[in-house]
Amino acid sequence: MHVDPAPATYVGTILTAVRSFNQNRVCAALDDADATLGLDTTIDEIVFPALRVVGTFWSSGTLDVAHEHVLSSAMTRWVAARSSVLPAPSRRGTILLAAGPEDLHTLALDCLDLLLVSRGVEVCNLGAQTPVASLLVALRSVHPSAVVVCSHTPTVASPAVRSVRAISDAGVPVYFAGSSFSSQFFRQNSPGVPLDGTLRESADVITSRHTTPPPEPSVLPREHFRQRAAASA
Repeated sequence: MHVDPAPATYVGTILTAVRSFNQNRVCAALDDADATLGLDTTIDEIVFPALRVVGTFWSSGTLDVAHEHVLSSAMTRWVAARSSVLPAPSRRGTILLAAGPEDLHTLALDCLDLLLVSRGVEVCNLGAQTPVASLLVALRSVHPSAVVVCSHTPTVASPAVRSVRAISDAGVPVYFAGSSFSSQFFRQNSPGVPLDGTLRESADVITSRHTTPPPEPSVLPREHFRQRAAASA
């Protein structure tokens, strides 16, 4: 009986590839995991656990920062490639994504983008270091049904909180995510809703609350169909 590899097996494969600076092997492992376990599991149980393992080894001196850069670069490449082959949006409602004004790291934001698009959601992703004023410019143009602000740099959390507050003041539902919002102080001063679960859970919450499925195709009653068929015969 065939047994699919566990997520931890893929994490080990990725770690081996990182040690040898083999980005193609990292991407191949993610492709295989996606085909075997699905996109949601690949993101939540392989991509981010692998990043945490490599980060821990870097902190302890077992790996170099170059290894961490190889991994994050390979994963960014893979997410972009995976996003490029997804079908066009099918649901109503656009979600606006942005990193905090001083946040450079966007892999988690891009992964959320990928999971939303895989659910048929239209996404506008402003990426790294989005100023508050620019976020509001996009807000007025896109008219999103919800906004997500992501910040993973606690030392620059205050500007990200200002982004969340600006969206809330504009009357648009806003969510925040990332380690910058882990402190109770910033949570109490952020009017939005925290996304504390997995990326799969976050994508499901946003999709169900702020987008709607496409309308069902209209079906002619059988008698009308027969009449139209007879008339055209």
